[in-house]
Amino acid sequence: MSRTRTSESGFTLAAAIVLMTILLVFIAYTVPRQWSQIMARERDYETLYAMKQYARAILEYQKRHGGLPTSLDQLKDARKPRFVRGPKAELVDPLTGEVDWILVPPSATGAPVGPVIGGNRQSDPPPTSTSTTSTTGTAPKTPAGNKDYVGPFVGVRPNKTGKSFLTVAGAENYEEWTYTVQELTAELNARAASLTAK
Repeated sequence: MSRTRTSESGFTLAAAIVLMTILLVFIAYTVPRQWSQIMARERDYETLYAMKQYARAILEYQKRHGGLPTSLDQLKDARKPRFVRGPKAELVDPLTGEVDWILVPPSATGAPVGPVIGGNRQSDPPPTSTSTTSTTGTAPKTPAGNKDYVGPFVGVRPNKTGKSFLTVAGAENYEEWTYTVQELTAELNARAASLTAK
């Protein structure tokens, strides 16, 4: 009787080891891929947050100085109030790990430039030859701004190209992402209208 119980417990232990091995192989195969997708999504959300913070800083700069900034240094150097919160008054692009944002000129959004404070007005850059097909396939989307642009800007975009994890305002590639002062103003107005409607 005791031999039967010993052999049964040995069989149960062997079955448990086989099941655990299969489970561990499954986990080892799926978890890293899922984890990398989670991290990609989080980096995209962090990038959008930083873009919104820069749009807020540009809006505050515009209210205080009556014009658009022409460089990130103007936002960085501003004190009382500080327009960009952070250890060095600048935000790192989570996608690249550097402060290498690309400026979005007013012409990328169809917005008027307005007066320029603290610098000479320069024309927007010519459209770049790099374009991508839109999600509808009807017209190509071009990147908003380029690395060489200097002048008044209404937002920033990441210095990365390729397909993004998130779709932002219909844009599925990083070079098409924008979040500008106009979008921030529309969002704030919509929020205020919903609060007054309650």
